[in-house]
Amino acid sequence: MEAEPFGSILSIVPRGFETYARIFHPVERDRPRDTKTWQGVDETTYFDGVEDIEASLETERTTWAKAAASFDTVMHAEAQYARLVRRDYGNVDGAIAADGWRYGDTMEGCFDATSLTAASVVLARHTTTPDAGIAAVWDGWGGLISSAGVGYFVVEPGDGLAASYTDEVAKRVGCPTLRERLATAARRGIAGARSMAETLPGLASDEPELGSGLLTREVATGPRFDLHGGTGRNYVLFEAGANDFADAAWPGCAPWVDNVLWSQSPSILWPDDHSWLLATEIDFDSTLVAGTTALIRELVQTPGLEALPIRTDADLTWDGDVLNRPD
Repeated sequence: MEAEPFGSILSIVPRGFETYARIFHPVERDRPRDTKTWQGVDETTYFDGVEDIEASLETERTTWAKAAASFDTVMHAEAQYARLVRRDYGNVDGAIAADGWRYGDTMEGCFDATSLTAASVVLARHTTTPDAGIAAVWDGWGGLISSAGVGYFVVEPGDGLAASYTDEVAKRVGCPTLRERLATAARRGIAGARSMAETLPGLASDEPELGSGLLTREVATGPRFDLHGGTGRNYVLFEAGANDFADAAWPGCAPWVDNVLWSQSPSILWPDDHSWLLATEIDFDSTLVAGTTALIRELVQTPGLEALPIRTDADLTWDGDVLNRPD
């Protein structure tokens, strides 16, 4: 993988497997329940006087293919989400389609817990070692090896809508209710369940010491699995098999997860028999799988997953979606 051009598919999942697939991270979309459309609605005043924001919105998890249908673009294996919703990269959140749906952004670097479980049920059937393997977790996630880059989610008293973050280095992101997340997201321009933690840079004024986060000092200061030197791809390794993630309760057992609401997935997962490899690059909003043709075929057909076979020379950079390039 290190011999391949950095950022290419084969620098994320290795050569030598029969077939490869790309699993697209799900997105959320919403629209007002009364009008069924955001078209012609003033988003800045829509929630004024609304007591139950959750009840006022129709919100659902959806696929890139449905986003493409909403914006009349083309879904394909090399699609880039920003291109699908006709936005510039980095300016996607809150895109409103002609059919009235408002779309949230994708989640980069994290395969949501529900999708990982669905994929792992399949992965476990395609290895002789479903209970043994390695999960590699990027050591740069806030609050993992130290308490840097974390804070509280706080709903302020009053109208119950505004939210703020505290600058307390020893504490991690709290657990907002769905109502609180919807309220805050509404003020941000999209009602969704994305982690508020992603907007937090390193909050600490003084660099916290290693071992002040979730992992013990022994682990936090221990050796790393390093890839692509100089790019910050450094991982802490845990013993875990596909069956561990096939259990929907896995976030409550993973030692790198502080709050099950924001369950960080492993960056890389592979079984002891090396029959496949799953990887979620920290800057990608999709997950790659390398394995047998039978495995990839089953993943593509699995309900709850949006996956397509992909060529190893496919271009997954932000400008790689040639079918949906602006005129």
